Amino acid sequence: MVEVTSRTLLGMFLTRPSREANERILGVLGRAQALFPVELFAFIFMSNHFHILMRVLSSKRMAEFVGYLKSNLAKELGLLYDWKAKFWGARYDSAPVGDSEAAQLLRFQYILSNGCKENLVASPLDWPGVSSAPALYRGETTQTGTWYDRTAQYYAKLRGVHQEFPSTQTVRLSPLPFLAELTSQQRQAFMVNEVRELEAKTAERHRENNTRPVGARKLLRLNPHDKPEDFLSSPGPAFHAGTMEEFLAMKEARAAIIAAYRNASARLRQGEENVEFPDGTFPPAAPFVETRGPP
Repeated sequence: MVEVTSRTLLGMFLTRPSREANERILGVLGRAQALFPVELFAFIFMSNHFHILMRVLSSKRMAEFVGYLKSNLAKELGLLYDWKAKFWGARYDSAPVGDSEAAQLLRFQYILSNGCKENLVASPLDWPGVSSAPALYRGETTQTGTWYDRTAQYYAKLRGVHQEFPSTQTVRLSPLPFLAELTSQQRQAFMVNEVRELEAKTAERHRENNTRPVGARKLLRLNPHDKPEDFLSSPGPAFHAGTMEEFLAMKEARAAIIAAYRNASARLRQGEENVEFPDGTFPPAAPFVETRGPP
């Protein structure tokens, strides 16, 4: 299980919620899941970044899924918000999540709290953008959006036909591993309880600080080309653990993988062939060799 996060260029509001943006985001997400199957447990798309909690078969599958997702979101939302320059600030961050129930629950709760913890909305159900929370709250396991076949549109345009080719795509949600043995009603009750607890904590914080949420209306009026005044980008954690024991085990495993990767890279640079790299890593590019053409 991994948590994947990616942010727009300079934190600009290029993934800002709107009816059209929400449809396209869900459409691209569903299309990516259909082409590169992954298990999705929770997700939220904020105005300038997204979080996805998912389980993948391999690092290659994760790279295929996230690469397709980000490139097509840049294309669709760039068209929608009239943005032709670079869309994402950097490559995505992926942090492995420990196998313990505590680790997985903490990451699920963190994603659920987005929007509330920034004082934007009073409840995760109030977030006007794409989120898995409303569907899980209602006991649903799917969400739908619209995907546009831009390749078909391009070839139609060459024939002199101006036509779009939309199709409905389905995003499929999986239960968290520690909830898998429960009935659908029990899983829904779990989600309702999580939402109610978060709403209560958010309301209590606002009472103590004499504040109030920004509200969905103001969020929907944001200019997609603007950015936060206090934008600060910081690196995310390398992994997520639920207990100190799990943290130390994951830290040791990560250190071993890094050491093995550096050793393999050094051997590759020295010209050794058929070097094996640790599972879940990608070999670096081969050394550049200059060739001379005939005089």
